[in-house]
Amino acid sequence: MQNKKNSPRATRINKNLVRNKTKDDSQLDLLTFISNESIAVSRASNVRSIRTSKAPRILSKSKKFSLPINVDRTKVFDNFICGESNSRACAILKAMVNQSNIDFQAIYICSLSGLGKSHLLYATANSIFEKSSKKICYFHGKEFVYNFDAEIENLNEISTVFIDDLDELTYDTGLQDKFTRNFDLLKRSGVQIVMAGSLLPKHMKMAIPKFSTRVGSALVEKINKIDRELATKILENLSVVHKYKLSPDVSDLLVDCFHYHVYGLESALLKLKSYSETFSSNVDIKIALKELKILGPVLDKNINSKKIICRVCEFYKIDVEDLFSKNRKKDVAFARHVCMYILKDRNGLSLSRIARLFNRDHTSVLYGVNKIIAEIQTDKSIRKDIHELV
Repeated sequence: MQNKKNSPRATRINKNLVRNKTKDDSQLDLLTFISNESIAVSRASNVRSIRTSKAPRILSKSKKFSLPINVDRTKVFDNFICGESNSRACAILKAMVNQSNIDFQAIYICSLSGLGKSHLLYATANSIFEKSSKKICYFHGKEFVYNFDAEIENLNEISTVFIDDLDELTYDTGLQDKFTRNFDLLKRSGVQIVMAGSLLPKHMKMAIPKFSTRVGSALVEKINKIDRELATKILENLSVVHKYKLSPDVSDLLVDCFHYHVYGLESALLKLKSYSETFSSNVDIKIALKELKILGPVLDKNINSKKIICRVCEFYKIDVEDLFSKNRKKDVAFARHVCMYILKDRNGLSLSRIARLFNRDHTSVLYGVNKIIAEIQTDKSIRKDIHELV
């Protein structure tokens, strides 16, 4: 009697229902279902499978701070091609990451566009993120002034602040004042500062003295133009990355004509790859000369981006203003997505930079790029149109 009294109510209900099962099969209720399911799970076979199953493997320790979204995670030191022109800058940043033989709290990498300074900054940010649990901040030019205030930030939680495209600040004295205040507070708090730009501090003619002196107080390292030997190494690496092998004579042509920066080499390679895939034909020296004429003697990343945008608008008969507006008409949206695809896939711009260009978030850019990739796979005419545009 005592066992019956102490037995759970749900169990008693279940037993009564089982006894009366012949009278009415429809009396099964939620409690019966739960009771039966729990009994089924507790079978010996199930218990054995649970005991023998392996515990989930921990992939990584959770971190308080995540890597900034505008840091390209594919750019690391392992895939940076070193040569005589950039080896010192690479060595300095590696030493900073390993905290050895670098006494400078601020470092400034100076080079023209397309010589690898942004790659080095991304690689440094990725390496520090793996080793440090502190916060990493990464800004492009004016973002450092607009989106960062050292007076209200908890600087003890920050490991390193990266400022790329520093040239954007050299034309506005108001921004330079705010920069110097942030810079001084960061240095006073012991935060590492890594900057990059295309002008040496002494050549910042429009900068106020306190701005140029702050930048000049950093360890300044200049990356020189790529020589032919380094250009050959870079082209070989790009061929592997983009899975397209050039003939030796075409490779020599690209190295001779576009060795001044990486963007020129990559754009030329992608142009020839596009031709080969579109027309199912191998690229010889005659075809290469004909196809590469459109790239011109100098292929600058920013200038070429403007040309592509204008070319797309003209091709699809869309106003440039509509392309940058919030107009969601089908023809405008398609032209916008084509622009985003070309700028990302053929011109090498990052998602964050394209997002800033079109005043949208990076997920919208990613959606547009993926949509065009899907269209190209099903419609060969779109692939030919894009080939003509680039």
